[in-house]
Amino acid sequence: MAFFGATPTTNKSEGCGLNMETVEFQAMGSKCRIVVDGGRPDLVEQARQMVDRLERAWTRFDHNSEVSAINDNAGHFQLVQRETYTLVDHAVAAQRATSGRFNPLMLEQLLAHGYTSTWSNGHSEPSHLGVTPATYQPIELLPEVNGVRVPVTGAFDPGGIGKGLCADMVTEFLISRGATTSSVELGGDLRVHGVAWYGPSWRIGIVDPFNSDEEIGAFTPTAGAVATSSRLKKQWTHAERSYHHLLDPRTGEPAVTDLVAVSCCAASAWWAEVAAKVILISGSNEAIQLFDELGVDGIAVTENADVIQTQDHRASARGRIYEGAVA
Repeated sequence: MAFFGATPTTNKSEGCGLNMETVEFQAMGSKCRIVVDGGRPDLVEQARQMVDRLERAWTRFDHNSEVSAINDNAGHFQLVQRETYTLVDHAVAAQRATSGRFNPLMLEQLLAHGYTSTWSNGHSEPSHLGVTPATYQPIELLPEVNGVRVPVTGAFDPGGIGKGLCADMVTEFLISRGATTSSVELGGDLRVHGVAWYGPSWRIGIVDPFNSDEEIGAFTPTAGAVATSSRLKKQWTHAERSYHHLLDPRTGEPAVTDLVAVSCCAASAWWAEVAAKVILISGSNEAIQLFDELGVDGIAVTENADVIQTQDHRASARGRIYEGAVA
């Protein structure tokens, strides 16, 4: 799917019997596109504004964001908007469901490795001071008042789960406002609903991480989401040492893994994001088992360009793989 620049553009087109509204823009460090059919004529613009609002609340790069307030008040309850509370609640659920392989309290480790500003602004010199395994002290939640308390031994980073949950929230908003078809694409995360706007069914191609002109497979869900995690997109070198942004909670260091990219298909984008990250960090030996345990269909690519994928006999509503390269 092509994008056309970083500024918001909106257009209207007809195809497959649909009367679609489309907006393309830059947000959450990614190229984004939202396609909507049904509902009010300004619905696609409302969706774009929702992405912008959630980004302002959830970014770790703005001292005035709600995520920054949570971290600034570590050890104390911070009251936040319901959407931000939901983000933290989902991160806690993901940590429990993966037995700690997903850990949302690794911001201090990311900063120590030099990932201190938005990716477009580059990275800082790694400090390595105090780089430790992730804390497993709990995040405490008060649902009655949307209260969040992170431990003083860790700092919350929404990372990929925030981007996935944003796609889910925007999709649910569109459905609630009468959208009969929607496609919400935030970088490597895509959530779809209704009738495909470009053909008889949804087809979500997975690009070869070593050759962006080629696909290694495709998901064809009836509805749901696809998310991709890759250690090739955000990597940097300092003092002849290589770094990437996917950290192993057990060490606090960039994950040592033979997988370079993992794509997962699930009912929701936030869970597809979690699953893709956990499987990538865990490596190829555990990939098939984790696809099954985490309840996702998926494609994983090793550093030797081998492809590992779930089998297409799984007639799951969350999606099936019908085509792809042979491992």
